[in-house]
Amino acid sequence: MGDRLLFVSGNAGKVREVEAIVGTPVERLELDLPEIQALDVEEVARQKALTAFARARRPVVVDDTGLYIEALGGLPGALARWFLATIGTGGICGLIPRDADRTARGRTAVAYCDGDGVEVFAGETRGVIVPAPVGADGFGWDPIFRPDGASGTFAEMGMAEKMAYSMRRRAVERLRDRLRPA
Repeated sequence: MGDRLLFVSGNAGKVREVEAIVGTPVERLELDLPEIQALDVEEVARQKALTAFARARRPVVVDDTGLYIEALGGLPGALARWFLATIGTGGICGLIPRDADRTARGRTAVAYCDGDGVEVFAGETRGVIVPAPVGADGFGWDPIFRPDGASGTFAEMGMAEKMAYSMRRRAVERLRDRLRPA
């Protein structure tokens, strides 16, 4: 992929995952990027990429990940970060009525901006929200999301197992394939 990717994120866990996916170190730039208030991760990532490019003045990669819970009408979506900061993973679990459908989707949008435009690559993983947080690894909502076919939450998995289910992996692989020389 030539020069190291400039991944704009304040989340070191995301950076480690991206490095594992692309197989090379990435350069991390921590910028306080405003996030538009939208449920669509693609829309949020696109806007973040434009802002990051304007500040970094070189090609950038950003991502946004959302958690879409069926019983909550798709909430928190791209607003997951704010839900986590306000009520935490246990609070999100508590919002789901006892006998409700616990089906959820994790969706990541990775946006690449090189000054000529923005390209967005998405990945999705289906699963369920467990009744209460479990597991010590991972970050964000990893302790409450169990992918379909998995025996535990993302927070209970090692990196290799998490990558097998990862929506971020799916999105970053699409970006990686796009940036590979022909």
